[in-house]
Amino acid sequence: MPRSAFDLRPVLSHPGFMLTLLVATAGFFAAFIGQIVLESKYQSADGKGSAVGVPWFGIFLQLFLNIGVFVTLATDSVGANRFQLSVFLAVALVMAVIGVNLGIFQDSSYQLAIGAGWLLVAIVDILWILYFTSSDDAWFASCFDIGSSTHFSSRSSSSNFPSHRRGPSSRAGGSTLAMSGPAAGVSYQSYQGISKGGAASVGGTQGPASVSVHDLQVEGNSPAGMAPSLMGEGAPEYQAPVLKARALYSYSASPDDPNEISFAKGEILDILDNSGKWWQARKTDGTKGIVPSNYLSLL
Repeated sequence: MPRSAFDLRPVLSHPGFMLTLLVATAGFFAAFIGQIVLESKYQSADGKGSAVGVPWFGIFLQLFLNIGVFVTLATDSVGANRFQLSVFLAVALVMAVIGVNLGIFQDSSYQLAIGAGWLLVAIVDILWILYFTSSDDAWFASCFDIGSSTHFSSRSSSSNFPSHRRGPSSRAGGSTLAMSGPAAGVSYQSYQGISKGGAASVGGTQGPASVSVHDLQVEGNSPAGMAPSLMGEGAPEYQAPVLKARALYSYSASPDDPNEISFAKGEILDILDNSGKWWQARKTDGTKGIVPSNYLSLL
């Protein structure tokens, strides 16, 4: 089933991101509160300027990154946001190292809290940078996804699985055969040279698109020896090229959506339509349905 605009289930079902988000949040609050205490004590002692300095920028940058990573995962938009997140995480990592140096070598508890908080944040930032800059089949992404029932794709997808999908179209002699699934439809536009006695019949059934055309006659401009009928009885049906994809992970179909199909890791599927986040696929036993694109790799 295609995900809604904002869904917490992908985040909650991914132990790696759940743990790192919790650690990043704890580190943020430890560093933030420690910086507030340090700044207040410094100002009360008639200090000039700021005792914290650059880490103030870093702490708010880290706040927006924590929120940004959470929203990116909840909206399944890793492919669209991974580059921006990686760049700003690299900047935040530098700020975190400065924050660690600010407090980790001091004696006061609040300064130690600053150093410890920034150290936790730095570790999480490194893990996130490695994940967001990895491809789907990279070893680090596979390790980070261990124990998770959700896998976020590094590929960018422009839209969700559409309710009405346009399949392959065949154009011959001015006629257009347009198939949109699951039912098939045929439109003939500006066809020239069809005899008055010609008739066309279209059959659309649930499942694979099927088209039958009878007594469609063409007049003139035919090569010598060519039969006058464009498509007669027994003519082969149009076959669209079929893509192949290998399953990167196992997937169990949602019981709430009868259109989904399950598959095992390493299984080869025929891809009938690869537009959007959810692809229309066919298994080797002939079962058809929709599958999540981020679980597959085209061959």
